Amino acid sequence: MDERPCFGEEFLVGIDEIDAEHRRLFEIAGRVYDSLDASDVAAVAVTREAVAELLDYTKTHFAHEEALMEAAAYPELEEHRELHRHLISQAHDMEMRVEFGDNYVPVELSHFLYNWLVRHIEVNDKKFGAFAAAQRG
Repeated sequence: MDERPCFGEEFLVGIDEIDAEHRRLFEIAGRVYDSLDASDVAAVAVTREAVAELLDYTKTHFAHEEALMEAAAYPELEEHRELHRHLISQAHDMEMRVEFGDNYVPVELSHFLYNWLVRHIEVNDKKFGAFAAAQRG
C-alpha cells in the first residue's frame, strides 16, 4: 500500500481556507487508511464511516474551492470542475464497493487516496494557488 497520507508544507497552496480544508481531508483520509488492514466487523464499520465522511467533506471542499476559483475568474475552472466530478465519481464507486465488501477495495482505496490527495493538490490545486497569488500580486 502507499504510505499513510500526511499533510505537510509541500501541500500548501497559499490560500488559508483551502489549506485548512486540505489538512482536514488528510486527517479523514488518514483514518480511512488506518482502517484498511483490519478485517473484523467493527473495523469495516469504521472504514464505511470514514469513507462516507471523506466523501461528504470532499463535496463541501470542492464547492468552496470552485466558488473561490469562480470569484477569481480562474481560466481553468471548467477543467478543474471536471476533475472534481471525476474524483467524486471515483469516491462514490469506492464507497459502494466498501458497502458490498469488495476484497480489493483496501488496496485500491489506498492508491486512490494517495493519488487524489497528493497528485491533485500538488498539480492542480497549486496551479490555482499560484494564479491567486499573482492576482493579489
